[in-house]
Amino acid sequence: MFLSAAVSSTWLLDLFLNNIWLAISLWAGLYCLDYIFTMTSARFYRDGAKQHYSFPEGIELNPFFQDDVAKIRTFSFRFFLLLFYVAGLLLIAYELNVPWAFALVWGMFVGIQLANHCRHIRNLIVFFYARQSAGVSGKIQYEHWFSLRLSSVDFFCFGVLFLLLFLFWGNLFVLGATLGCLSLALRHLIDSVRKRKPLPKDET
Repeated sequence: MFLSAAVSSTWLLDLFLNNIWLAISLWAGLYCLDYIFTMTSARFYRDGAKQHYSFPEGIELNPFFQDDVAKIRTFSFRFFLLLFYVAGLLLIAYELNVPWAFALVWGMFVGIQLANHCRHIRNLIVFFYARQSAGVSGKIQYEHWFSLRLSSVDFFCFGVLFLLLFLFWGNLFVLGATLGCLSLALRHLIDSVRKRKPLPKDET
C-alpha cells in the first residue's frame, strides 16, 4: 500500500520549519548532546585511551573550544555564548519571513550536527574500548593536521550524501545540510593544509 501525496513524508520537517521554537529546540538539543559527547570522549581519552592514541594538540578540532575540552570543563562560557548566538541567528532568520532562507540556514546548522554526531559515536566506541585495551594494541599518534584532514573527508562524504538526498527530494532543508557539511569540509581542509609542516629534506 502506497502513501498518498497528501500524506507527505515532509510533514514532520514542515512542523519544525513552521514553528521557530521547535526548530531552535531541536538544534539546541543536538548542540548540547554534541558538547556532552565531546566531553565524554575527552574523559575516555584521559582515562586510558591515550595509551593507544596520542593527539599532541588535543582531540578537539574547533579552536574556539580546545581549551575547554582540554580541561574537561563541565561549565563552559563559550558553550553558552555560541548557544545563544546561533539561537538568536535562527530567530532573526525566521522573523525575516523568508521561508526558503530559514530552511537553508536551519538545515546548515542541523546537518552539521547530524554529521558530527555520527563522528562522535564512532569516536566514543573507539575510546571506550581503547581505554580498556580491548581489541586495541600499540600506540599511534595523530598530528593535528591529519585529524583535520580526516574530519574534512568525513564531512565531505556527508555533504555528498545530503546532496544526493536533495537531488532526489528537492527540499531546501537538505540543501542547507549539504552546504553546511561541504563548507565545514572545505574549512577543515584549508586548516589542515595550513597546519601541515613540510617534510624535512634529506640531507645530502
